[in-house]
Amino acid sequence: MLRNLTIHGFKSIRQKTEIEFGKVNLFIGGNGVGKSNVLEALGMLSACFGADITANELQKKGVRLSVPTLFKSAFKNSDLRINFDLNAKWDHNVEYDVSISASENSEELNFFSEHLCVNGEKIIGRSNHGFSVKGGIDKRLIKDLKKTRGLWDRFQDIIPPSPDLENQLNTLAKFAIYSPQTAFLRGTDIEANPVKPLGLNGGGLANAANALMLFLDSLKKDPVRTKLLIEVIDVVWTPGWTDKIDVNKRDPSLVSSQVKTQDATLYFRDKHMNIKRNHLSAYDSSEGTLYLLFVAVLLLHPEAPKIFALDNIDNALNPSITKKLLETIIKTACNDEFRSNNIGPEQVFLTSHNPTSLDAFDIFEDDQRIFVVSRDKQDGSTKIDRLQPPKNTTKADWIKAAGGKNLSELWIEGKIKGALGI
Repeated sequence: MLRNLTIHGFKSIRQKTEIEFGKVNLFIGGNGVGKSNVLEALGMLSACFGADITANELQKKGVRLSVPTLFKSAFKNSDLRINFDLNAKWDHNVEYDVSISASENSEELNFFSEHLCVNGEKIIGRSNHGFSVKGGIDKRLIKDLKKTRGLWDRFQDIIPPSPDLENQLNTLAKFAIYSPQTAFLRGTDIEANPVKPLGLNGGGLANAANALMLFLDSLKKDPVRTKLLIEVIDVVWTPGWTDKIDVNKRDPSLVSSQVKTQDATLYFRDKHMNIKRNHLSAYDSSEGTLYLLFVAVLLLHPEAPKIFALDNIDNALNPSITKKLLETIIKTACNDEFRSNNIGPEQVFLTSHNPTSLDAFDIFEDDQRIFVVSRDKQDGSTKIDRLQPPKNTTKADWIKAAGGKNLSELWIEGKIKGALGI
């Protein structure tokens, strides 16, 4: 998995900032401190291994469509940057650094330099001096290489094969930032740039949920995997009002003619209602339940990315359900049984404004990490600090020092430095 990312000069992250990741990573802090900028830096890194770093491809990653110059830090009383830099490290001694330029005179971001190394040996590289690929390269192959296209995407087929390297980089290349929105979840709006399998905003939820149910049905002879899938899907029933989901064509008896929805429509059975009127379309259903279904599908769908981000994980959820959902995400990503059966994501990045989200985490478990994002009081640049107990502190010591209070209470009381954003 991605172990480490250093960001320098990207949006509000002015100073060189190193982040060491776990399997599930939660970023908290006040409004406008730069939490989403961390996710977008990951989106930018992912695009470096995908098709290119054009606006269209970045949009598919969930990165906002800013003009190129706005990707660079631009603080008062400091020189305007020419480039922004990212450095990433994975397992198996894989390291990648890239510098991306955003000229005032260009409508696109461009690669300024990039280098991919394994065990300290350079595999591919580019700079003002040209290109290099391990094993040599036919110069004719670089004639069609645009400044917006990464070397890995262009030359991975001719690089000496390494399954670990290919798996890590191509997995990250599928990374995306998800931000489900009510109109898309209900099926009343269509995403301009849909991303399979369920859309970054939830526009493909009905079809993706249907595919997941078919996948679950195909595993009837595999009780272990079926059990694991159902453990995650059960989070959808947490609000307590529904116990069944169907996907069918638009039903005029259940959806008003004044409501424009897609042909594939989600229906929920309300277990408390009369059998003659106990089905509700996504349009009439709970926004929170739709959000829970979206996350469950994202966690389990066979075509969903193995590394992804969810911006505002607490969207539309009450505190107790936020905690339950995060516990489900942590279990799916960190539990060995899920990993050995290839179910669920390998790494997740989240943002939240809900204090109860912290109570799902055990900060003594290294796979579960919380980061406090704040703004420097002097220059306004983004700072990122991991929330963790002091060295050699036991869990009992931590609880005693906190007066028995959980993390959500400490956040609300302002005892987690920088978390309130004030």
